[in-house]
Amino acid sequence: MRLHPAVLMLMVWVTCVVAFFVLPFQLENRVMSLYGYLILFLFIGAFCAGALLAGRPQPQQPRRMDVVADFHLTDRLLIVAALIAIMASFMDTQGRNLLDLADAYEARSATAGALMSGGQSASSIWFQLAFLTYPAGFIYLVREIAYRPRPIAWRIGVFGLLPVVMAALSMGGRSPLLYALVMMIYAFNLRKQLFPRKLMAARSGGPARRRRPLFRLGPGGKAVMGALGGVMFLYFMQVFLTRAEISGGVDAMFGIAGQSWGVNFNGPGSNVLFQLLGPEGSYLTFVSFWYLLQGLVMSNTLFTSYDGPMLFGVYGVDLIGALMRRLNGEFVANGYAHLGAVNVYGFLPSAFGTLYVDLKFLGLIPCMIWGWLAGKVYVLVRQGRDPRWLMAVPFIVMGILFSIIGTPVGFSNGLLIHLWLIVALVTVRVRTASPHPAIRRPRRRWI
Repeated sequence: MRLHPAVLMLMVWVTCVVAFFVLPFQLENRVMSLYGYLILFLFIGAFCAGALLAGRPQPQQPRRMDVVADFHLTDRLLIVAALIAIMASFMDTQGRNLLDLADAYEARSATAGALMSGGQSASSIWFQLAFLTYPAGFIYLVREIAYRPRPIAWRIGVFGLLPVVMAALSMGGRSPLLYALVMMIYAFNLRKQLFPRKLMAARSGGPARRRRPLFRLGPGGKAVMGALGGVMFLYFMQVFLTRAEISGGVDAMFGIAGQSWGVNFNGPGSNVLFQLLGPEGSYLTFVSFWYLLQGLVMSNTLFTSYDGPMLFGVYGVDLIGALMRRLNGEFVANGYAHLGAVNVYGFLPSAFGTLYVDLKFLGLIPCMIWGWLAGKVYVLVRQGRDPRWLMAVPFIVMGILFSIIGTPVGFSNGLLIHLWLIVALVTVRVRTASPHPAIRRPRRRWI
């Protein structure tokens, strides 16, 4: 974890603001106020204050060579959860055409309508079971890739990727795939810290080059990662194009964006983009960046115009929203009606806009706690005493990077992802290793 969480948060939001004003976005029927920017700065400041209270930026201390993490129990829990998620997702998708993106879009639209009206979820017990267990796959990806001296490819695929892919197909969403891709990239980066050349040379009693090299991402592995990223990217783009086709084509979608979304892509410099990329390429560029940057606009609208009640987590946490729909659907419908009145419902409001809707200015408290927790993990990692804290780094960084979309516990089923992360951190055992252990290929076990 090279950057302090406060520094990283500031960099993310400065980049977001610069990108929004450099790209040819043009607001229509929306106004961004100075007051909204000030409240955004207040929330970002609360996060940074919490992170700095936990610890200031500091150099990385040498990692202890005699301490290792034992995942014996953790592996079994994660693998069992992954198998349950795969089975439950498979049962939930029986009789459905998983490759029909138009059907998936209609299903998601129906779900959004039911949510806004406060209606109870019609999801099956299999869907609910998969929803609770598939996030364990994210944790397993980091554990297998980052911590195992020689990761086993089929275990990564079966226990890490497959639960996430099956859940994404079942839900018709894209965020789980994006989350998994980022976790894999970051896990490979963590290997450089957990298995540096000098450390392995010291453990083996001689130069690292005389030993059998540890698992590295060679040309073949990089090609596979590139192909996987390409498939996910094409899937994202196809989802956007399918929605455009249902709505009447790309030109019609630009009209819908201006009227319903309140934004278009016809600002200064747009003519150059349309000439270079054409209508479809410009539309994909527009919706891709809008997906990432809309939180800046939506949070400003919420800070300025939202006058509804505090929703106490209904807006930001899927599980709380589902529970409240069963207990008091009228309360949910009333809150979402206020969001619809300011044309924010259905959009991504950023972490700070979400906290404001759920808790108003009381949201500054969990925002500061979030910063403190991120800062504490940063300090523990920089001290280099306990290797298990490195497992939390990708999730801390992911939460900050995607704060422009939602909260860490709200984006892509984030609450359950972090609960599974806590399970992993609690069940990992840290023990003292022999000063010069032999580096052996791990035994291949099913569980």
